[in-house]
Amino acid sequence: MKRILYFTFSILLILFGLISTYQMRWISDDAFISLRYAKNLADGKGMVFNVGERVEGYTNFLWTILLTPAHFTEAINPIFVSYFLGILSFFGVCIYLLLWNRRNSASSFRLPFALSCFVFLHHNRVFATGGLETSLHGFLLLAAAYHLTSEWRVTYYNRIVGILFSSLSCLDRPDGLLFHGLAGIYIGLIFHKENPDFSLKTLFREKVFLFPSFLYTAPVFFYIWKLEYYGNLLPNTFYAKSGGSSYLGQGFLYLFLFLKMYYALIPILGFSVFLFYRKLRSFLRLKEGSKDFDWILLFVFPFLYAGYYTWIGGDFMFARFYLPILPLLFVWVESGLSLKISKRAFWNRFRTIAVYFIPILILLRWDVYKGSTLPILHDIADENQIYKRETTEKLKTKLTPWRKHFESSQARVAFAGSECIFIYYLNPVLAIETEAGLTDPTIARLTSQTRGRIGHEKTAPIDYLKKRKIQILLFTDPENQTNEYDALQIADLGATWKILSYSPETMEELKKIPFFTFVDFEKYLDLYRNKYVSLPPILRKEKFREFDEYYFANSKDKNRQVWYRKNL
Repeated sequence: MKRILYFTFSILLILFGLISTYQMRWISDDAFISLRYAKNLADGKGMVFNVGERVEGYTNFLWTILLTPAHFTEAINPIFVSYFLGILSFFGVCIYLLLWNRRNSASSFRLPFALSCFVFLHHNRVFATGGLETSLHGFLLLAAAYHLTSEWRVTYYNRIVGILFSSLSCLDRPDGLLFHGLAGIYIGLIFHKENPDFSLKTLFREKVFLFPSFLYTAPVFFYIWKLEYYGNLLPNTFYAKSGGSSYLGQGFLYLFLFLKMYYALIPILGFSVFLFYRKLRSFLRLKEGSKDFDWILLFVFPFLYAGYYTWIGGDFMFARFYLPILPLLFVWVESGLSLKISKRAFWNRFRTIAVYFIPILILLRWDVYKGSTLPILHDIADENQIYKRETTEKLKTKLTPWRKHFESSQARVAFAGSECIFIYYLNPVLAIETEAGLTDPTIARLTSQTRGRIGHEKTAPIDYLKKRKIQILLFTDPENQTNEYDALQIADLGATWKILSYSPETMEELKKIPFFTFVDFEKYLDLYRNKYVSLPPILRKEKFREFDEYYFANSKDKNRQVWYRKNL
């Protein structure tokens, strides 16, 4: 009877999670950066954001590769593929948590604690979609740890599968290297424990170890390719988000908001530290052949991982960077709940409370964003409340007919992070992200005068954008307001963009879009002649420089240029 209840509850729990993730499906703004890379790769233009510019403006190579086949045909919607892959990864995590529970829990204490905590945590279901690699990364880490910590003597294949998943985690995100390095240490310690007399020299002679060794070192080849293709081992996003700089104050805020919403994680963290202390004491007392090393992957890695992201300031998306390690932490705590730590009744009561009530408290989170006009606190946003699926789908419907005009006009644009969706659907020949320089190494390496919102701290200089021959800014800035002739109004969106440089050929093509309204600058110049000659000489020179930079430098209109220069 208990077994039937166990499986029934587990199946219902997983179904609840899957249905919930599908109902909450959404796509974040950053996802469209990976989607543009995937589209360009599918179109034969290379793994680039802008054709001819090899800049690694993503941190999710594996995820981007998985999205590429969806761009081979227009019959498949890449957004739906991202939903499918994310939800499939969520399902995979659920299955592995169930397998781990079956493996580690005593038959008298078989309750899916880790699975319950994972499914009930709202943002695990939120980031199952979102178009990013978050869910896949959590799956790879958990699956790798599961297979690596299996009984090696009985199931040799597990080391192959575990190493494969560990290597794939390095391709999915750079922080997978931390797990992969610790996995290598774990494998070495376990192998030495099982084969104390086996020398390193003999190891390399054994053919059976050649394939696992090759599989483990496979990420090296990926980084060699990166160095050859992009000219840098670190992604451009590392510099764009100041990944090498400490921003501990913001990191603590990031952690504080996370624990404030999911307050039930506080006792889980406390108990995990207690388990580690207990495991360490036992480890130091046991003989060499009896030692257990699971704590390296289930405790040390999650805490080092969380410590790094807290040190650099977290992220601008609430919770996202902490989510991939939570399944490992839940497994670590679940394994401790089944141990006989004490014979006292207190321990049994605590265990019962933990198993039944902590998952419920996780479900009953305290939504710190509730009641906010805009779900942003301390520059940390709950982005799924901002980028609603319905709004994104409507915007896609509006933008898709405009693409042919942007492509044929060879428009060169600059955009803020929230306009990534415009770049993906309009497909301009050149697009530069201006808030962090995610796709531009020059902007990414600018030094922030004051730290602010992670990933939004760099400001692209206007002079640099002009040097890159940017024509349109897909945003308006209070410090860079439009004037009487350089506003591009989009009635259908209720937005105003800024024309940075007027190219007659480009603007003539964009004029074909019914909702676009802007000043025909050639006509403007003709009407402005009388006013121009009446200006004082100094102002005339300033106006000519302004017109030359805005129009004459980008056109072949020699007649008007000669007239304005002649009347300086």
